[in-house]
Amino acid sequence: MNLNHSRPVKDPNPILGNGLVTSKDIAAGEVIVRINEPFLIVVEKAALEQVCSYCLAEAGAYPLKKCVGCQKVRYCNSTCQQADWKLIHKSECSLFRKLPDTPPTPVRALYQALRRKLPIEQNSTSISPQEHHFEELKKDQKRRDEILLQARAAVEFSKSPISKIDDVTKFMCLLATNAFRATLPDDSPVGLCFEPVLALANHSCSPNAFIMFDGRCVSLIALSSIKNEESIFISYVDFTQSRDLRQAELRHRYFFECKCKKCTIDDSAYHTFQKSSAIQLPKMELFCPRESLSKHADTRITTIEHISQDIRALRPAITKFYSRQENMKSSTSPSDYLKFLKGSLSELTILKSHQIFALPPYPTILDEVYLTYIDTNHLISALSLLLFIFLNCDVYNWPQPNHPARVTRLFTIARLLKYAASLEQSIFAQTLPFVPREVFERIDFIDAVQAILILVNELAPLSHGKDTRFVKQVEEELKEAEEVQRLRGGAGKLLQEWQGNDAANFDGVKIAARIFDNLKNLAGFAMEVVESQSL
Repeated sequence: MNLNHSRPVKDPNPILGNGLVTSKDIAAGEVIVRINEPFLIVVEKAALEQVCSYCLAEAGAYPLKKCVGCQKVRYCNSTCQQADWKLIHKSECSLFRKLPDTPPTPVRALYQALRRKLPIEQNSTSISPQEHHFEELKKDQKRRDEILLQARAAVEFSKSPISKIDDVTKFMCLLATNAFRATLPDDSPVGLCFEPVLALANHSCSPNAFIMFDGRCVSLIALSSIKNEESIFISYVDFTQSRDLRQAELRHRYFFECKCKKCTIDDSAYHTFQKSSAIQLPKMELFCPRESLSKHADTRITTIEHISQDIRALRPAITKFYSRQENMKSSTSPSDYLKFLKGSLSELTILKSHQIFALPPYPTILDEVYLTYIDTNHLISALSLLLFIFLNCDVYNWPQPNHPARVTRLFTIARLLKYAASLEQSIFAQTLPFVPREVFERIDFIDAVQAILILVNELAPLSHGKDTRFVKQVEEELKEAEEVQRLRGGAGKLLQEWQGNDAANFDGVKIAARIFDNLKNLAGFAMEVVESQSL
């Protein structure tokens, strides 16, 4: 069922223009807007083999089934196949069979809009408040030519009258600046979505809300509490990046310069953390106590002020990293890419020596190292590093514990712990000989899986929405962990009691605290892992 606790407004600030405000007080984690069938949602060309073309579900225990006609799209079951056939694929299927290759995602989106006779005209009440930035896009010849080519292709493929080309072109511009990337729960992009109601939400680099997809359903969820009639802000870009990168992307893609407080003052992640409001969750406090994080942030802020000149001197090294990173990732071997990443870290030694790990591009580089470990199956190294990233970068870059990026990180940590639980103790010494044996011996990995999943289970309804696929997946993983614990005895029952009531069982609290301390100890060796681990 659709839900809407917002209303559109015309902001007197010319930079903001149209916007959304809440129509009631909203709590952190509460759904502000939920739309089960957005105006337009299309699976990306690159994800056609990965997700169901109707419900956007990933392939599970059983593979997705190809459409027998075009062999291009896939479905998880006959119900989805029939629904998509009725919606658009009856028309699209015959087109796919005629063409040598699948059209680009924007062309398919325009084609579907035209064939479904969606109201895309600029005087339509559905889209009239949106800015299409047609004149700005015309100034960029490469983008203009691409948009015109795609618009003509959509008109031709859909057999629409050529008189529609102006409206189609402007709608294409509208998609370029107002559409969302439809994503899986872990934020992997799988589609393009345009929903006029949600597109009215303005940008801030310190957002109070975020967009979340659950299949075709799209929601606007509060990141922090929002008062009645207060403006709703989402971030159009990765707000953990530096101000220069954020501003450059906003100017290029959205044609405005952000004047939010974070940009005006150029706050670091530590400043943002100190200014943020976050829901208080006693269980999460055992793992990431707000008071100690705040003290650490204060110290880092003071340090940044003292060495500001040295940090400014890092700009050439940072520029060099960003200019080479994509090319190195795509054109070199994992081993060479890892060497490049380690070299980039070595040029930022001053950040490491002062423990300023949340300052960009340090988290980006560490994340790329972690992903390289994942891709090359160095999963224990990945576990140690991901714990470090979560505890030293993520908690400051995403201050609210219910931010989906933080929650999916925790879920990934639980899955890596589950893998570690399947290994013999001797494997750890062989894999990471530079980490003391007792570090691993102190960790009961099965207990750790259960403890981390308890945290994720509490946070998931606030980060991804109640009764969503992700929430159900977490619940299933937790039930599996509880069953394993039931069979082996020990701490599982006490942890389950702690899950039900924070104060019900002091022994459960002590066990959880010990588990988290041991995981932090493992995270403390992450930099040794990065320096010593080779592929």
